[in-house]
Amino acid sequence: MSTYQLTHGNRKTGPRSRRRRYLVVGAVLAIAAAGLIPLMNRNNASAATASEVALHCRDGSPLLEKCDFIQRTETITNGDSFRVSEVENNCDGTKPDPFGFDVEVRSQAEARIESGSFLNVSGSLGLEGVFQAAATAASKRFKITGFREDSSVSFEVKADIEPKTRAAIYFRPEVLQGGGYLEAAYQEADADGTRVFFFPERNADTVLVRFPLANDNGDPKGFYWVRSVPCLSNSRLVIPNFNTADFGELTGFGVVDTPISVG
Repeated sequence: MSTYQLTHGNRKTGPRSRRRRYLVVGAVLAIAAAGLIPLMNRNNASAATASEVALHCRDGSPLLEKCDFIQRTETITNGDSFRVSEVENNCDGTKPDPFGFDVEVRSQAEARIESGSFLNVSGSLGLEGVFQAAATAASKRFKITGFREDSSVSFEVKADIEPKTRAAIYFRPEVLQGGGYLEAAYQEADADGTRVFFFPERNADTVLVRFPLANDNGDPKGFYWVRSVPCLSNSRLVIPNFNTADFGELTGFGVVDTPISVG
């Protein structure tokens, strides 16, 4: 087989032309590699911007010697609401009908590093290490649950469902919330000897961690209610945040929230 190949206009290109092409490609790769060097160096402490500190702490980067959550504030507050039972319906009924709802409540410690949603701490080696000290300190003064591993309780709740409606049980946990910032110590110092960097900055209180509180019997502390909605086709789908809205937030959509006692 010939080592020559046809190109435009049936011109032949041989090994010499191919060498020129290789030299050009080699030069391009050398330039690209040179451009990658500073990007690669951004993985060390000399480039530890606040956003990189957040990423390294969250993921448990091997570049870190340690990452600590420095807590500055503490408060007992409400966590996010969520549905804890299947939906039952009394759509064909003509009078209130008592139903037994199978309830399961899962408790989990959560953290919010940057703006956005809370992340589950358990199962994340990076986050567990970051918030271990805060969890240990909290557990000495409060009964908390859901750190290192999720915990859950199951039970049955009796509640009436009005005719022509369907309903489910909802829960809003009571949580111990700490606010602070991240302090990351890197394995290697930067050019001026700095090894410790912060997110978002020192003395901030915008990094949040939530530890679910528990009753003396270990059950999660919080508030339960029945959320009812008329039996209209896809009615739950057109109501924004139906499964996460807090108690009473959806009154304008024809939703009825009724408190219940549990235990």
